Amino acid sequence: MKLNTYGALVLAVASVGCTDRAQDRVSSLTERVKSLFSSNDSTEQSPVTPDLLTQLTSWDAIGMNFAYVQQRAGPPMRSEDHQHHFKVQGCQLVLRSDEQDKAIHSVQVAITPECDVDVGGLLGMPQRQPLNALTFGAFEEAMGSGQYLADCLRDCGNAYVPNVYLVAQGSRAVQFKQAMLTAELATDQAIGAAGRWADAMTVKESEDWVVKDQGFNCQPQKYKDVAAQALRSLKPEFFTFGDELEFPKCPTVEAVANSELQAGTSTVPTGMVMIPQPAGPCDMEYDKRLHAAGLKANEVSVHGPEDQDFKGYGCAYRITPGPAHLVPPGSTVTYRSAWEGG
Repeated sequence: MKLNTYGALVLAVASVGCTDRAQDRVSSLTERVKSLFSSNDSTEQSPVTPDLLTQLTSWDAIGMNFAYVQQRAGPPMRSEDHQHHFKVQGCQLVLRSDEQDKAIHSVQVAITPECDVDVGGLLGMPQRQPLNALTFGAFEEAMGSGQYLADCLRDCGNAYVPNVYLVAQGSRAVQFKQAMLTAELATDQAIGAAGRWADAMTVKESEDWVVKDQGFNCQPQKYKDVAAQALRSLKPEFFTFGDELEFPKCPTVEAVANSELQAGTSTVPTGMVMIPQPAGPCDMEYDKRLHAAGLKANEVSVHGPEDQDFKGYGCAYRITPGPAHLVPPGSTVTYRSAWEGG
C-alpha cells in the first residue's frame, strides 16, 4: 500500500515537470500521506490491552483492583457478602473481594457450553484447554496433585444438593494460590462416581466412617487414588481459583475448633497432625509453632501494599491448608507475611 502510494506521488512529480507550483502541491500532499502512515504505524505498534475475560481467568486477576473491573465491566449484577456476580463475554463469574471490596481474592467461573474460555495457561498446560471441556482427570494431571473432598457422599437428604471437590495448590510461581473444581451430585454420572468412591471406602473402613465421620475429608490422601479413578471423566459445574477458597473441612476438627477445646483433648487420627492456630491475630512466630507440631513452614514474604488483608507487618495470614486441618507429619504449610518496603 505504501509503495504504491509513494510510487504514484513520484509519477505525479515526473508528470508535472518543472512547474514549481505543481511540485509544491505534490510535496505538500507527500508530507500529509507520510504523516498519515506514521500515525497508523504508531497505532499498530501500541500495546493492546487484553480483553477483560482473559484477564479475569488468569492468575493476574487475584489481587486485581476491584474498581478496575467495575470500570471495564460496569457494576456487578448483584453483590452479597463480598461476592460480586458478573457476566462477561458469555461467562458467569463470581468475584470474591476483601472486606473493603478493594481487591479480588478469588474468581469462580460457572462452566457452561457458552463459556469456552481457555484455562490452559492458568493450569500450566502447554496446549489450549477450553474450560467447558475440562474434566477432573485433566485438572489433576495439569496441577500434579490435589485433594478430593465432598459435602456428603451418602444419606445426604433432600435439603440441598451436595458437591464433590478437587482442590489443588499452585506452584511458587503463583505464590501457592489454590485452584478448585466443583461438581454437583445431581446427575447419574456424578452420583455413580461418588457411589464408587464411597463403596470402596466403606469396604475398608465402615459406613459410619463415610456417612457420619466423613473420614474422607479428614484424611483425603488415604483414598485419593480411589477418588481419582472414580471421578476422572466427570465434568465440573464450577472452576474456582485464588486465595482462601471455601471447601469442606473435617467435621471432627471443626467441632474441636468451634468449641475451643484445650490442646490434647481432641482425638486426632493416628498418623495425622492438626495444623495449629496462630497465637492471636498477629503471630510473628508461626513458623516455630509449625515446627513444634512436626510440620514444615513455607513463608511467602510479600510487600505489604500488594495485599489488603494482612493484620500487621510480620503477621502470618492466608494459611494453607488452614488451621485445624489434619495433615500427615512433615507436611508443608504455606502462609504469607507482609513486610514494609523502604
